[in-house]
Amino acid sequence: MNLKEKITETAEKVYDLAREGKYDVNVNLFSKKRSNEKAKGIEVVTLRDTAHTKKWRSKNR
Repeated sequence: MNLKEKITETAEKVYDLAREGKYDVNVNLFSKKRSNEKAKGIEVVTLRDTAHTKKWRSKNR
């Protein structure tokens, strides 16, 4: 498997994760010169419901 195929496969997986709605995908490939924030690359974060959201959803079902 060459590099282009690996990049394509990874991009497809990240796209699928973002479309499901269970994960938040942050892409930060370039850092801004004015801020001290470094480039993180691709960050996949699980979206978790808060206690308030769970209670609100259970009331409205």
